[in-house]
Amino acid sequence: MSATRSRSLLLISAFLVIYIGWGTTYLANHFLLRELPPFVIGTLRFLCAGVLALLWALSRGETQMQPGNWGSALIGGLLLIAFGQGALIYANQHLPTGLLAMLYTSLPLWSVALEWLLGERPPFWVLLGLALASGGIVLLMGNGLGSETGLLQWFSGGLTLLATLLWAIGAWWMRQRPPFRSSWLGLSLQMLIGALILAGLGLLDGDWQALHLDQLSGSGWLWLAYLVLPVSLGVYPAYFWLLREVRPSLVSTFAFVNPVVALLLGYLILGEQLSLTAGLACLATLGGVSLIIFGRR
Repeated sequence: MSATRSRSLLLISAFLVIYIGWGTTYLANHFLLRELPPFVIGTLRFLCAGVLALLWALSRGETQMQPGNWGSALIGGLLLIAFGQGALIYANQHLPTGLLAMLYTSLPLWSVALEWLLGERPPFWVLLGLALASGGIVLLMGNGLGSETGLLQWFSGGLTLLATLLWAIGAWWMRQRPPFRSSWLGLSLQMLIGALILAGLGLLDGDWQALHLDQLSGSGWLWLAYLVLPVSLGVYPAYFWLLREVRPSLVSTFAFVNPVVALLLGYLILGEQLSLTAGLACLATLGGVSLIIFGRR
């Protein structure tokens, strides 16, 4: 097998991992939120995954750090994990999984807009996609939340959009910084920093006072293990590797494939329904983001 073909297969495999892995995260959070407070879920998930990644790096003797690596770990831990995933878990309390996944499709919009601000003017199809997807998000926020939309739903939707903006900034910023000599050491530091921040947010929100870990059911432990092992320790390494191999705006395509997975699982397992308006908003957003990606190709 040629090197080019091997690399293509590796890229395709990495994309499939982040597409499917992060698409199932919404469902796992949905079930865990029935038993645990949101920031406790994030803290336990990334604390366990971070410790396991650190032990693996230490067992391989991968302890060397380069100048600037601590800054990269702080950026990843703060913007991608604490804010990016913390907002998702919090919003999952108040929004259907499918709708929440759709809001995360704004990530490629921010990625393209950031590249534009940095001096790289996008082609016509990308601009058209930006307009179409932005209209879809506005329609989704305005009409797709249902007739009983309250302040918490609007706050959760706005928080999700802010989280995707910070994620796009963090992904671009990390791409500009020197890579970790050990990807596992870098991953562990980012997760541990993210877990520490999420633990602090949970303290401010009163999550730890409501914690009853001894009452967590067997299925709850299984969902938590799923988030720690295949998702955190499988998807994140693939994601950070892709950030070094291809453009961030292309990596961010996971944001419009994840909703398809989340919507399907929400319909099949949770019995969630979306209004016609929300469905049209989903189509507009997905169509716009698809134009962005193919225009960037």
